[in-house]
Amino acid sequence: MTTKEMTKEGNYIIFAIEQYKRAMGMKGKDVIDLFKKHNVFDRIRKSYFIYHIEREQNMIDDINEYIEMSAIRKNALT
Repeated sequence: MTTKEMTKEGNYIIFAIEQYKRAMGMKGKDVIDLFKKHNVFDRIRKSYFIYHIEREQNMIDDINEYIEMSAIRKNALT
């Protein structure tokens, strides 16, 4: 991965945090904590090429579904 690609993805992660924060009425730190807990940053990196050409709402919906599935998996393991 080139530095330019990393920068694009890094910038998109910041964009995703801001969009999710606004859509969900959350504070930035809370979004970051939630994303860390459910490994959403990796999901955003892997889905960057899809997310950046779709509507922001599609990304938010996908992240919500991903978090929900992550929570179900974590609960199943406990």
